[in-house]
Amino acid sequence: MAWGSITGNIQNQTDLWTILQTLTIQTNYVHDQQVASAAWIVVHNMGKKPSVSIVDTADDEVIGRVVYNSNNQLTISFSSPTSGKAYLN
Repeated sequence: MAWGSITGNIQNQTDLWTILQTLTIQTNYVHDQQVASAAWIVVHNMGKKPSVSIVDTADDEVIGRVVYNSNNQLTISFSSPTSGKAYLN
């Protein structure tokens, strides 16, 4: 059986497609929260639950509660409205 110029069974072709998709998945994402909020909803579309580092507008590291809503979205909660950036990888 042939699929384009790739030969082999359908499982081999499906495995190749899966590998190619993983090579194109974004490996990091920066969320820029310019308006202070006690909850940041971050849609990153990384297809995984990434590690998260958070800084405020002075580039000081801050702590927030991270809840993974899905493999493509998370919510960061703070005790008071905060603006800054979330670095995901």
